[in-house]
Amino acid sequence: MRIPRLRASVLALVVMVGLAATTDPTAANFTATTVNPSNVFTTATLSLTNDKATAGQLVTVSNMVPGDTASRTVTITNTGNVGFTYSGAASATITTVLWTDLTKGLQITAKRGLTTLYTGPLKDLALPASGTIAPAATDTLTLAFSLPTTADNSFQGLTQTFTITYTAAQLAGTAQ
Repeated sequence: MRIPRLRASVLALVVMVGLAATTDPTAANFTATTVNPSNVFTTATLSLTNDKATAGQLVTVSNMVPGDTASRTVTITNTGNVGFTYSGAASATITTVLWTDLTKGLQITAKRGLTTLYTGPLKDLALPASGTIAPAATDTLTLAFSLPTTADNSFQGLTQTFTITYTAAQLAGTAQ
C-alpha cells in the first residue's frame, strides 16, 4: 500500500510544479512610470508693415508734366518674431497710358541705399528679395517716380492710381 501513497504524493508534487510554472512571474514585481508633461510647439509670426500704408501717403502728385520726378522713401518694418526677406511689385486695377505705355508712361527707380534694385516702367516694378530683415528691424527704400520727357499730348489730364505690395517670405527652417 505504500506504493499508491507514493504515487499520489509524486502526482501531487508534479501538479504543483506545473501550476507554479504557468502562473505570471511578474505579478509580484514592482513597477514605476515617468512622463514628459506639457510639451509645447509654438509657431512664429511673420508680419511686416510700412510707414506709408495709408492711401496716397507714399506719393500723390498733381499737375505732373513731362520731365517731373517725385522721390519718396518707404520703410519696411519686421513686426513679427521671425526673420524674413521681402519682395515688392506694383499693380493697378484701372489703367491709363500712364500705366500701359512702357516707354512714355510712368517710370520708377527703386534703391536700397546706393544699390539700384529696379529701373523701368512702374507697371513692371519687381523688387528682388531683400536681405534678411530680423525681428523689429527695418529696411528703407527710395522710390523715384518720373514722367519721361517723351510723354506727348495724349498723356494730358490723366490720373493713374496704383498699389505697391510688399510680400515677406520666411527664412528656411532650422533644426532646433
